[in-house]
Amino acid sequence: MQAVIFDLFETLVTEWGRPKYSLSKMASDLGVDHKIFRRAKDALNLDHFLGKFPNTIQYIEAALKIMNVARDKGQLAEIAQKREECKRKCFDVIEPKILEMLSALKEKGCKLGLISNCSPEEIGGFYNSDIFEFFDAIVMSCDVGLVKPDVKIYQHCLSQLNEDPSTSLFIGDGGSNELAGAKEAGMTPLKAAWFIKHFATLEEMDKTHPILLEPHELLTCF
Repeated sequence: MQAVIFDLFETLVTEWGRPKYSLSKMASDLGVDHKIFRRAKDALNLDHFLGKFPNTIQYIEAALKIMNVARDKGQLAEIAQKREECKRKCFDVIEPKILEMLSALKEKGCKLGLISNCSPEEIGGFYNSDIFEFFDAIVMSCDVGLVKPDVKIYQHCLSQLNEDPSTSLFIGDGGSNELAGAKEAGMTPLKAAWFIKHFATLEEMDKTHPILLEPHELLTCF
């Protein structure tokens, strides 16, 4: 294999065990029903990942508009700041085993890529994190207007790496049907379960694709 392309959240960084500004807490701060707010938010997820909301305030305003609710800018700014701070904390401390895996792959001469379905406020901490420097190609959905599992987003990353899908691995936790998308793009998909295993047993995991329980297991593929 010549290249390895990674998912980001719950593959290289995790919200597990980190302070989290939950949707229910956000709804409470807004003074709205969390179930109705979730439905409004879910209706905007695709546009959010495609980067159609330049900042968190506009995203929250759009969700509230669906609910026929309005809040003042000051309150929205406070809520946006809480969300952004929690997302940044995911990048404050990278698991040593992740850094060791990435270092070992680079030592083997592998090109490394990254593909993430994400909104702008979720990745602010990435560019100052300890993992940023490892990647030869970085493809964020909100920057390129494509989302997993669209084959085009994998092709875009492979093009930046100048690599063929047949000699490339895709590693992800499986969210957004990303592993099936990688396979359709001609890559070999592997399921990263090193974070998932904290809240799901092996028996509960989808075994459609080979499972890696620890980052170092990836190195045996070379």
